[in-house]
Amino acid sequence: MAAHPPSGSGQDFVTTFKTGSVDRDDYPDLAELLFEGRTQLASETGYLMKFGDVSHRGLTPFDVASLHDVPAYPLSQTALESLSAHVRADLEQDGAVQMFASYDREHNRFEDVTLAWEEQDFLERLAELVAGDLSLHESVDWIIVEEAERYTLEQWAGIRVVTVDAVRSNVNAAREKLLAEEDREPTGGAA
Repeated sequence: MAAHPPSGSGQDFVTTFKTGSVDRDDYPDLAELLFEGRTQLASETGYLMKFGDVSHRGLTPFDVASLHDVPAYPLSQTALESLSAHVRADLEQDGAVQMFASYDREHNRFEDVTLAWEEQDFLERLAELVAGDLSLHESVDWIIVEEAERYTLEQWAGIRVVTVDAVRSNVNAAREKLLAEEDREPTGGAA
């Protein structure tokens, strides 16, 4: 096994996953491979990482994990701690994340991390809500907590470094404005 994962000067497409989060029913071969590999890949964090190319973006994290031609590397505690709070929250909540990042092999740290989820859909929806009656904070909190269900109120407040009440207030205000907007829209029926 290579001592360090391959990483060029640009960003890598990285899939990180918890070895215990693989469902034996859905991915029996991968679960067996990971079970056997635990003796070969000791990971202090319980997470492994695979460096792939952007064509893997269309695959689920566990499909990427099952690719035999892409080596897996243990995710060190230092590398895990170098991930921002929202990335660690996703990893903990979902058991896997896919991201674009630069990996500093010498210091075992990630830099310039961007989650690989649907940024374009998020931006289009954000623009739509802001163009309506919602403030930017109301729009972002609504999308993240309610529509995408990316984080709980508590997790998102921690990421934003605000109180849970502030996020709850924004989500409630967004809900009220969106319901009022629905009430104003014509129903399409005859009057």
